[in-house]
Amino acid sequence: MSPSTTTPAKSRTLSSITAVLPAFNEAANIKATLDKVRAFLPTVSEDWEIIVVNDGSQDNTEWIVKGEAKLEPRIKCYNHAMNRGYGAALQTGIFEAHKEYVFFMDSDGQFNVEELPLLVEHIGNNDIVAGYRHDRQDPWNRRLNAWAWNRLVLLVLGVRVIDIDCAFKLFRRSVFDKVLIRSLGAMVNTEIFAQVQRFELRLKEVPVSHFARVHGSPTGANLRVVIKAFRELSKLWWKLRAVRKHQKGLLHGRPVVITSS
Repeated sequence: MSPSTTTPAKSRTLSSITAVLPAFNEAANIKATLDKVRAFLPTVSEDWEIIVVNDGSQDNTEWIVKGEAKLEPRIKCYNHAMNRGYGAALQTGIFEAHKEYVFFMDSDGQFNVEELPLLVEHIGNNDIVAGYRHDRQDPWNRRLNAWAWNRLVLLVLGVRVIDIDCAFKLFRRSVFDKVLIRSLGAMVNTEIFAQVQRFELRLKEVPVSHFARVHGSPTGANLRVVIKAFRELSKLWWKLRAVRKHQKGLLHGRPVVITSS
């Protein structure tokens, strides 16, 4: 049975929610993604906002989002002057979020926002609800990389998560009162989950659908990105040794990069 068919007939709702959409060269996808998220969020909460973080795109992503924001003021666009990385985009989006819950999803059309209730249904008893791709629609090399990465993270950091980099997650915003994001690139989810485990926060994982990318090119399997992630993993191991339960998280500082809206 696919995840979408398990969505409750009458889902619970949230007090307020921010949807964070990182975007890099997603001009071909961003409007369709925004349309779907904007149409569906009101079924989850009456108090909602969408933050698109344009991470130095070289196409028309920024102008498409700004055009949509003129029509709907609850859509906000934050721009990085240059491409800083996925982690930097999440930093900015989470830091600028002002609602009680933070949901993030990629902008490339590979996830279905209508499955958000699958996460919402479990957030009452948890701090984080993370999706995992039950039938991942990526090329074999990306699936192999993901399998190897999950096992390496388990070996090095002891983090046991089914699909650590699945870009379909719901957080209580208060999680980031403690969790600090330093990673600018692909290590960001690993860093978050390592701290979630260290602080013994409550985590629930649920299966979600995954679709093949129709437009644009992914960056996760790029050799440069993979090599950088391996370097960051060794650095993260050392940083986590210094993590203390009283640390102040992302919301008590500032993102690593300066953004403009």
